[in-house]
Amino acid sequence: MNRTGGPGTTPTGVVPVPPRMTAEDRRQQLVRIGLDLLETRPIQELTLDEVAAEAGVSRTLVFHYFPSKGDYFAAVVSSAAARLMRAVPRGPGADVEERLRGMVTAFLRFVRRKRGAYVALIRGASGGDPKVLAAIDEVRAAHVLRWLDAADWPERDELTTLAVRGWLGSLEEVALAAATSGAPRSVVVQMVVEGLLADLERARRLGSGDGRAAAGRAAGGDQSGAVGSGGGRAEPGAAPRATAGRSRTGRGADDPGAASDPVAIGG
Repeated sequence: MNRTGGPGTTPTGVVPVPPRMTAEDRRQQLVRIGLDLLETRPIQELTLDEVAAEAGVSRTLVFHYFPSKGDYFAAVVSSAAARLMRAVPRGPGADVEERLRGMVTAFLRFVRRKRGAYVALIRGASGGDPKVLAAIDEVRAAHVLRWLDAADWPERDELTTLAVRGWLGSLEEVALAAATSGAPRSVVVQMVVEGLLADLERARRLGSGDGRAAAGRAAGGDQSGAVGSGGGRAEPGAAPRATAGRSRTGRGADDPGAASDPVAIGG
């Protein structure tokens, strides 16, 4: 026992020894440190030496709980996802649009409050580590189900899942940009909600028998041959039809500024 009689001692002069952390408490502490450090840098720039120093433990002890750096980063990603899930709960509203508006509003609020950590996680999370990539994929899958449930959408096919994953990417970009945008928040929320419902309807339509047939016909039309600028199909090996003395910008071919303008390619 250390009898110093200084500040922090008991009345008998004994410095209290902090209780030993349980294995789970220590593991959670290390993950919380990673989440805090995400506020200032991408996850792949964290070092386990830095994490150990913040926790006041040795690097060896960090590896006792996380066999590799990838395991530690994956745990941080999963914990960050759990925080987001708690911050964006499925609203109790009976009306689908009202429920989705509440969830989108909560998502925007979370990203605004945790912008630094969110950017570091989403835009710099993977670093190529397969364990982190797997953790991110699990996060995406969980969020897809959360939003499908909130929309009361029964389909769970691959096309619907792809549609929601694409929408989640746009939601993330909107959330990051909305923090500095002057657009009315209510309008942004409604735009995002309508975008999700439109994407779901489109996936349902294209996933039906008629939708697949129409998509097949459109794809067949794209491959039926190039169309010349006059509306006819170009002959194999034929040179593109030139516009008499004019560029696509409307300048003459001898205009010095003509070559520097962007020129659209196609009919």
